[in-house]
Amino acid sequence: MSQEVTKIKSRIKSVSSALKVTSAMKLVSTVKLKKWKNKMLSFKEYSGCIDQITDTVFRFAKKVKTPFNVINEATKDLYIIISSTLGLCGSYNSNIFRLADAQIKEEDSAIIIGGKGILHFANGKFTKIEDFDENASSQNPAFINQLANFIINEYIKGNYHKIHLIYSEYRNSLAFIPKDFIVLPLGMKEIDEGNAFPPIMEPSPQELVDTLMPIYIKTILNSKILESEVCEQAARSNAMESATDNAQDILDELQIQFNKARQGSITQEITEIVGAANAL
Repeated sequence: MSQEVTKIKSRIKSVSSALKVTSAMKLVSTVKLKKWKNKMLSFKEYSGCIDQITDTVFRFAKKVKTPFNVINEATKDLYIIISSTLGLCGSYNSNIFRLADAQIKEEDSAIIIGGKGILHFANGKFTKIEDFDENASSQNPAFINQLANFIINEYIKGNYHKIHLIYSEYRNSLAFIPKDFIVLPLGMKEIDEGNAFPPIMEPSPQELVDTLMPIYIKTILNSKILESEVCEQAARSNAMESATDNAQDILDELQIQFNKARQGSITQEITEIVGAANAL
């Protein structure tokens, strides 16, 4: 009986140590989630303005020609897949991989962002473009510019039929959905002009569109990648919260087992003492 008590005490010690680690990681991930969420909400104001300006320009400049809303005749697509580099984020990566595996074909190409994605698609049959840093972030303007310029040039050359961005859409701290977003060609909404007066476009509608399109694409990429990073932090916070709750449940169960085993050990010792006294 004493061996069982010692064994349970050892398990309680190990679970308590794990509980301290998961509690600390939960606190850190919660602080990071708040920080990244504030960044996302702040950037949404800017991206919303860019979307509004772009819609207005295309509404009243319909005769302007741009290669970004033309569907290329190429037979292959380009996918940009956003995954995490660090683990302990629950089903965040597996949901992205499940969507990507169902979408990508052998003739397609992919830019994979994140160490977990690099490992998952190491044996993929499609073409991998490895010109980008796997640990890239939305907070790195040089990376956003490099990625945007690459896809703009490739699409203008007609190398890809469509350019996709597979990322996680943030609904709330508990719900984030993997999405396949079409970056190019542009899918501008058809808006009824009604009796609206067209805005004054200077220096000209064509020059305005040519200048606005790269800014719009960079904003879209930055916004979606930042949203994925917020989802990663939320997933990690939820995973650490679940791990902490599970550790606490195990600890409570072990404490009950320990009390039962100790009580049984004490009862056995008393029985042995009484038996020895009666024998005398």
